[in-house]
Amino acid sequence: MCGRYVRKDVGEVAISYFEVSDARAAWKPSFNVAPSTLVPVVRLQDDGRRELVELNWGLVPAWVKEDSKHSPMINARAETVATKPSYRNAFKSRRCIVPASGYFEWKKLPDGKKQPYYFQRRDGRMIAFAGIWEGQTVATLTTEPNAEAAAVHDRMPVILEKENFARFLKAEPLGDEECRGFLSPSPPRTLVSWPVDRAVGNVRNNNPGLILPLAACRT
Repeated sequence: MCGRYVRKDVGEVAISYFEVSDARAAWKPSFNVAPSTLVPVVRLQDDGRRELVELNWGLVPAWVKEDSKHSPMINARAETVATKPSYRNAFKSRRCIVPASGYFEWKKLPDGKKQPYYFQRRDGRMIAFAGIWEGQTVATLTTEPNAEAAAVHDRMPVILEKENFARFLKAEPLGDEECRGFLSPSPPRTLVSWPVDRAVGNVRNNNPGLILPLAACRT
């Protein structure tokens, strides 16, 4: 489950890469983005233009009452997002992209401890997490891991390629074949990763050193 990510690129880079026409969200670089915080999200306006808005990371279904103790959901599984009541309506027509530079995942070691790893695209491009939104909240989608991700964890984020942005954002249900294509694990060698300092586990830590290879942190 992807529960921390990095947003290091400047706003102009993200706006250009995701072809945003209306940037209504402030782009603040962060090296330890955590759930329950406001995050920039790319979605489609009614006129077809792409907007950048801030939504709270942790989706709350529309049918949840305000006084409910329902816990916000940061991730939705690709295998069930089209059928689970909590997600299916949003997945039909409220899909979005959560821009990122990279993300963290934790590997369980033989001694029971967990070692964090940082993942980013091998080609250096920004990462486009597939997401769904409801009201002022958003969840990212996860799927089975590819080879690189499986070495660390049994899940990985659904990462969209740029040629699929337009169709994924369009407010029309996806066909079965489209779902299989968009929600599948990334192809081999899409990502590269390395172990990083456990300091990333504390949300109060937020600095560029969090994504340095572990060996570099100790020199």
